Amino acid sequence: MPTRRAFLKTATVGTAAAAVGTGRAAAGTDLSGWLSNTDGATEVVDRTGNATVEVAVGAEGNGGAFGFGPPVVRVDPGTTVRWTWTQGSHNVVAKDGRFESPMQSEGSFERTFETAGVAKYYCAPHKAMGMKGAVVVGDREVTLPGGATPTPSSDEGDEGTAGETRSFDGWLAETDNYDGVRDLRGNSEVTVEVGAEGNGGPLAFAPAAIHVDPGTVVRFEWVGPRQYDVVDPELGIESEQVASEGHIYAVQFDGDGLATYECTTYGDQGMRGVVVVGEGPQEQVTWQGVAAMGGAAAVLSAPLALGLRLHERTATTGDE
Repeated sequence: MPTRRAFLKTATVGTAAAAVGTGRAAAGTDLSGWLSNTDGATEVVDRTGNATVEVAVGAEGNGGAFGFGPPVVRVDPGTTVRWTWTQGSHNVVAKDGRFESPMQSEGSFERTFETAGVAKYYCAPHKAMGMKGAVVVGDREVTLPGGATPTPSSDEGDEGTAGETRSFDGWLAETDNYDGVRDLRGNSEVTVEVGAEGNGGPLAFAPAAIHVDPGTVVRFEWVGPRQYDVVDPELGIESEQVASEGHIYAVQFDGDGLATYECTTYGDQGMRGVVVVGEGPQEQVTWQGVAAMGGAAAVLSAPLALGLRLHERTATTGDE
């Protein structure tokens, strides 16, 4: 579908920087791949209405005391989840790095989930055995091994602007770290990691899908050890392909639309991403503002205007 999109880009080497904003996971999260080898992960156990929810660490499953019990639990926003060790030496590690317990064989570990979304977690030494779990916060629809599990109060057919249950027409169908669209609106600058863990190695953009306001600068920061690039041929986004941790490639998006990008080497393995801008895809194109920035965090106040006609999307871009 033709869209109304504008962008401003540059590539430059810079120092590491943390992502701006915490984001939130969108409705509609596919957990079937994440929990494909996890015993007991065929249902969501409803624990809503409780201020504190207990999850056993070292429950029977996955060939021994290598399970979380229950592995998938639904809670209200603001709920504290308490993981309590029952047997064995394990830890609790968030897939996105938001929390991590020590390795221990007794005691407990707590995390309060304030925002609706889905948090995937695992035990690091026993992850390959299937010792994984998920906390579903609020009214989120999730797909588990064996099929979809509807939310208690989902509005059928209502996906929302950033709440797509789709994989963007299959673009993110093979991207295993895609767990919904992170809402980063309200931030003038956000960071996407290039070469984060996912898709069988350091082969992911993280977050894989984000929603930003028009005018937001998205900084792609190299964190992995391999050669990567960021490419969306339709928009003319094309970074250098380099292996350099700390390398920065920045794009300023304007208007309303959708950018679907990938790493040319590892895109077929799932290293793909999406940026939803403003109101998302529109039915017709309008004007684009295009210019080159002098630095990764610089913003040009009066970008050049480039007219676009339907089905004739061109762009003038520059690397520095």
